[in-house]
Amino acid sequence: MMRSLVTASGLGVLAIPLIAIIAALGVGGSALACIETSAGGSLAGDAPVPVQARAWVREAKAACPDLPEPWIAAVMAQESGFHPDAYADDSNGGTWGLLQMNASVWAGAYGHPWSADLDHNGVWDIKEGTIHASTGGKYLCARLAGVREIRADHPTWASSALPVLDALIIAHNAGESRLRTYPAIPATTERFIGNVHERVAAWSTATEAGTGSDLPEQLPEQVDASTGRPSDPMATSGVGCMPKLGGTGDVVVPPGTPHDVATAVQTALSYVGVPSGWHQLCDRLACRAYGYASSGYTTAKAHWNTMVAAGRARPGDTCPPLGSFVFWNTGRPAGHVSVVVQADAGCDPERIKVTANEVFDSATGNYGGVYLISFAQLNAGYLDGRGYLGWSDPVCQGAKLPAGTAHPAPSGR
Repeated sequence: MMRSLVTASGLGVLAIPLIAIIAALGVGGSALACIETSAGGSLAGDAPVPVQARAWVREAKAACPDLPEPWIAAVMAQESGFHPDAYADDSNGGTWGLLQMNASVWAGAYGHPWSADLDHNGVWDIKEGTIHASTGGKYLCARLAGVREIRADHPTWASSALPVLDALIIAHNAGESRLRTYPAIPATTERFIGNVHERVAAWSTATEAGTGSDLPEQLPEQVDASTGRPSDPMATSGVGCMPKLGGTGDVVVPPGTPHDVATAVQTALSYVGVPSGWHQLCDRLACRAYGYASSGYTTAKAHWNTMVAAGRARPGDTCPPLGSFVFWNTGRPAGHVSVVVQADAGCDPERIKVTANEVFDSATGNYGGVYLISFAQLNAGYLDGRGYLGWSDPVCQGAKLPAGTAHPAPSGR
């Protein structure tokens, strides 16, 4: 069994900003603004969001592409239960609509008062779902820009270490002044953030990165008939705000690394920037680093359970060695696995790096893309940092790729 270099330490991390990773990848500031809010992926088809509300979510996202659909839906659910005519009375004169906007906020974003009825249908525009969602998206984008400016001006504030969307909720629900007082925020705001986290985890396709079976006999064809999307990673390129996330920057294999591990790390890194083909195939992607066409396990969770039973796993150890497999409980049955491409002797979760599929697809426009991400950032995305299971030796039991296969190679779907 592989051994970690030092005793594991607790993470105790909410989220680590991606600035260091972006710098390593050579990606500019505009891309950072996009990728920083990409957690959550697309809104899952089985999410309990009404059909009409899904259209409102899309309107809000069109007005503010930085905001993930599951997050928008979760905020709408929290604020109004998807009722466009919802009203709440408060000491400031009350709030209306899907996102519960008060009179001054609405007037600032829409340019007209609460009672405006510009389409003359007898319903205040603030209570019309489509109008409110579009205006609300613009409002949230402006507030997000303000939050980012505050974080840039005050990097030492505790709130500046929060995921930016959590900080946005604080600003929206309690006011930007609360970013200065964090962690002293109203209990209602704490509950708001917690509820949004739970809904995003449950409603996002991003938590399903390992749900596809990895057994060779169950593979679909090269093109997914239900979506029409090509699953060959060489067949398409990203079309989102960061279409060419790639490069491996300062990731260097240390001298003296065993040949099989060094080769696996270089192979894993060769897939970073591939824009498609790895939707729900995290277990196969991890085993691909070691030259396998498939992992041979039905899911990442099944892979983990087998490693635990065989004594090849280190449950709870947050200091995974280079080339090992790291596993997460995602809140869904299949779980997630990644391969460690940079370890750290000090067990710093921000310096430990892994490759992962799908995590930034909503930001890039990719579909099953492959990315380089820190252990800390990936960990924060699963069950609010409570999903980590541990690491295992890189054991796979699927079919091997033919000798001489050039990487990155298509997933085989």
